[in-house]
Amino acid sequence: MRRYQVRDVVGRITTPLLVLDPADEQFFPGQPRELFDLLPGEKQIMGFTEELGADWHCQPTGRRLTHTAMLDYLADHLPYPTA
Repeated sequence: MRRYQVRDVVGRITTPLLVLDPADEQFFPGQPRELFDLLPGEKQIMGFTEELGADWHCQPTGRRLTHTAMLDYLADHLPYPTA
């Protein structure tokens, strides 16, 4: 795992990407912003704050808020099915 670096492959990501960035994250601080800055294509970063009750490591475990953000992003970026 230590040899793997997202920098080695991030330039090959071609799909639009939503990056979730909880404030004051203690396990991976700064990594969401670093990934966002390296992404070459369409991208969006979404901060999760104390005001939302989703700072620190609460965003990954705050599933309702996380799922809402992800599903809204997908709804905006996936083609709408036609009959």
